Amino acid sequence: MQTCLEVKGIESRNNLIIRNDYTRNEEYSAIHPDALATGDPLGKGTGHGGHLHSIPNCTAPSTINYQNFDTENAGGLYDIEGRNGVGGRNFLKNISMFNEATQYTLNYVDTSANVADGQIVIPG
Repeated sequence: MQTCLEVKGIESRNNLIIRNDYTRNEEYSAIHPDALATGDPLGKGTGHGGHLHSIPNCTAPSTINYQNFDTENAGGLYDIEGRNGVGGRNFLKNISMFNEATQYTLNYVDTSANVADGQIVIPG
């Protein structure tokens, strides 16, 4: 016996397949036009670019590799310009105190008062 969710899924499948841009001959991939950030609201990626990002760790530094994610040029229209006057990367870049010249680093925040107050205990 099918669950309610399975029944609804089967009923909806034909309508969703009609709306789907992807086919066996044109599968969704990193180079599909709807995957790329071309100025429309659909795609997010560029297929290149990106950066490395280090995250502090109590035992050893950890690194996340974002080199395949171009965070400067990627994103759809709404990611870049916002939507209905709200958000968007360009707006946030203009109000942020951090940028390429003033980057946020581990040393940016002074925690000495927190350490002196006993809120943070740094072993060592």
